[in-house]
Amino acid sequence: MVNGCNNCGLYDAHQQECCWFRKRLTSEEIALSGNCIYFTEIVYEDGEPLTPFQHVLLKKGDLNSKKMQGPV
Repeated sequence: MVNGCNNCGLYDAHQQECCWFRKRLTSEEIALSGNCIYFTEIVYEDGEPLTPFQHVLLKKGDLNSKKMQGPV
């Protein structure tokens, strides 16, 4: 399965915007998004997906912990 913006927790489909990059994505960028290193699986809590902003917080925490600058 190709990982793309439409399957990413950081992508807001209503705004057509990636919350990580804080910009609207063009259809070309979405088509090429299979290689994005920031791809995040959608996390569900109580059967509901987390918001893109909540996914950003999780991703930042994950990246910080890998740099040993945040929670380990």
